Amino acid sequence: MAVYIHERIDIEGGARGKMIDLIRSRWAPHLERAHGVRLFGAWATVGSTATWPEVRLHWEMDDWAHFARAQEGQHPMEERDVYLTELWNQALDYRKHGHAQLLTAAPYSLDRAAAQAQGLPGEVILHEDVRSLPGRMADYHDALRTRFLPLAEKRGMRLLGAYSHALVPNTGLNLWALRGWEHWQELMQAESSDREMRAWTEGQREWLEDSDAFLVVQPPSGTLHT
Repeated sequence: MAVYIHERIDIEGGARGKMIDLIRSRWAPHLERAHGVRLFGAWATVGSTATWPEVRLHWEMDDWAHFARAQEGQHPMEERDVYLTELWNQALDYRKHGHAQLLTAAPYSLDRAAAQAQGLPGEVILHEDVRSLPGRMADYHDALRTRFLPLAEKRGMRLLGAYSHALVPNTGLNLWALRGWEHWQELMQAESSDREMRAWTEGQREWLEDSDAFLVVQPPSGTLHT
């Protein structure tokens, strides 16, 4: 079972692009080379839909044994990974704090290799935070697969992953790849008249206590300044 770390990083000033460039060019290559930790995605939160300025990172490990080895090899950084310590200190110029979630994926989620083979994740990602009723996350994931996934795929949405928080009960997130901004426009314009999607949204009350959604984007490659 693959294990994931999803990070939300609050950015200082206008350094969002610099932080993403640091992750892509130095941090992620080092983590994969030294510890086998793979960067699934590095995204900028779309400020008109959620908190800004903000960076989202999604890291992938093979299983719990891999997670344990990677953590043992990194911490304490000052003793076990001097280069990572250097990167961490450099990143303090761009951010001061953040928040991480330790996640496990539903069996039908894509790993990074499968996503890349399908040309995903793409430019625009729909991020959903979900909180289930007590003990109902597994039931929600079953319903997501059997009831909603066919509807979503018919509308061009591709599920990257449905995840459960490994430490906080009844908490999870979903990541959906969209074709681009025109696709998002189509979805929003059709929302009020789409009976199937509306029925799904209303029916989620059977399993979910609350949900929230926003967009993140994949910035272009190369040095970023904003």
